[in-house]
Amino acid sequence: MSASEQGPKIKYGETAPKLDKAQLQFMKLIEQQNLDRVQKLKRTRRNNLLTAGALGVSVLAIYGYSIFSVQQEKFLDDFDEPKKMSQATARILSSGVRLPPLPTIRDLVKLYKLQAMKQLSQNFLMDERLTDKIVKSAGRIDPRDIVLEVGPGPGGITRSILRRQPQRLILVEKDARFTETLQLLRECASPLQMQVDIYHEDILRFNIEKHVPDTAQRLHLIGNLPFSISTRLLINWYEDLAARRGAFRRNDTCMTLTFQKEVAERICAQLGSEQRCRLSVMSQIWTQPLLKFIIPGKAFVPKPQVDVGVVKVMPLKQPKTQLPFALVERVVRHIFSMRQKYCRRGFGTLLPPDGREEITHNLFQLADVQDTLRPFELSVAECLRLADVYAEHVAAHPEVACYDYRAPRQERNQD
Repeated sequence: MSASEQGPKIKYGETAPKLDKAQLQFMKLIEQQNLDRVQKLKRTRRNNLLTAGALGVSVLAIYGYSIFSVQQEKFLDDFDEPKKMSQATARILSSGVRLPPLPTIRDLVKLYKLQAMKQLSQNFLMDERLTDKIVKSAGRIDPRDIVLEVGPGPGGITRSILRRQPQRLILVEKDARFTETLQLLRECASPLQMQVDIYHEDILRFNIEKHVPDTAQRLHLIGNLPFSISTRLLINWYEDLAARRGAFRRNDTCMTLTFQKEVAERICAQLGSEQRCRLSVMSQIWTQPLLKFIIPGKAFVPKPQVDVGVVKVMPLKQPKTQLPFALVERVVRHIFSMRQKYCRRGFGTLLPPDGREEITHNLFQLADVQDTLRPFELSVAECLRLADVYAEHVAAHPEVACYDYRAPRQERNQD
């Protein structure tokens, strides 16, 4: 290779030329731009990771909420197997008759200036999906069936019942302010050959046997019950069921009712549950109660402070006892009067103080029930065995039936 083809020779011993101020500033600028670009890329990467994480959490939350909603609302229950068209439906379709368009319940409440009365424990349910679900929980309603609705109010559940086309609908409403809205529904149901009867009475005093004298047709009891009367009404109906009177002359009269969530859970509470109470035992002696679903309080107007449970109560074909209702109710009520103490303590209040402990011990032995159990640990069968031995004791000592441990001592001594 010639000397001309070789590159310039570098003299390592010589000092490199110094950079001037402009060159140094330019290099610093380039370096700073590179640093800024790196920081920007880091921020972009961090933001992308945060966005991806947020999207992942959102997807999981939506998936979890969907699973919860399906379990809570049981949407799959809304899809029934195809069934044969009822005669009433076929008649309506063939005649071309349709239910006239109606204002919404919310519009009717505003139109007639209806406000819920606190003293009557009124709470309006406006959502038709929920009212339809309540009526669906009642089971099959045939064209020849009769439905009695308790406290229809502005008629939310009433509309859902009319869509099931019973032969007759009885509305028992204490508040006369709802007369016009209920009469509007009756006029709309008339072309569909459905009889709608409206009674402005207190359901606690309503004589069902008088208004439904014929037992050839099945009866359904449906209602959004006022909280203030729900437990008392249920106990009254249990008493009618035990005596096979009123609405329960047939053994297939079902009740689909609303209660406060806590009351609904107590009605259905099983053995060992701390929610088990007198109402649980009384319900399970004569019926099979089922908690169908929970309605959040925000679905009602005005919004109550508690959620609401929908309970379907089906009479047992064969009651678990033939004892008088009043005697069984008295025994169960005394047992649960001291629910955190031994069951012998509450049961003992049925007996006069003279010899109470000894008699209580003997009766528990006869009933083959452990007297150191808490009341909520007693099964229905054990409660009924205690009622049996108490009934035998009362038959031998009639004066015990009138004993009231809450009465003043002087009054008890006079008795």
